[in-house]
Amino acid sequence: MLEEPLGRSPAYLGPAHRPFIEDSFFRDSFQNALRPAVDVSEQGNNYIVEAELPGVQKENVQVRIGDGGRSVTIEGKVCYSGSKAVTTAGSEATQLTTERSFVGTSSFTRTVWLPRRVDSSNVSAQLKDGVLTLTIPKAEDPGSVEVPVQ
Repeated sequence: MLEEPLGRSPAYLGPAHRPFIEDSFFRDSFQNALRPAVDVSEQGNNYIVEAELPGVQKENVQVRIGDGGRSVTIEGKVCYSGSKAVTTAGSEATQLTTERSFVGTSSFTRTVWLPRRVDSSNVSAQLKDGVLTLTIPKAEDPGSVEVPVQ
């Protein structure tokens, strides 16, 4: 169900970044950082899709139901603005070391294929504490249909 055509080429980063990710270990690690972890479960007549999106603002996320109601695509971007000093009880903490000082924007995309068509008109999405939760109702299954013989 979670298998998808993801193989994003390193070419999208532009020529300036290619030398840093030509090695397969670094390329795979970098690509996985841009691919949110996703859990899919069934709850009654709904699919529940949860995606980890730490640091992503809701205005930077798009969710699309596609392929006739068989897939869910989550796209967005993460904007990094460098490290911040932590303030506690009115006193500013002193930064001793920084490993997270990247400044820039990274895009991500993730498509999940669902086992059955869904009702795209009633999907709800909530982003809270870095987790995007989608509640996706299954489409009505017409069951068996009798075909008149002539």
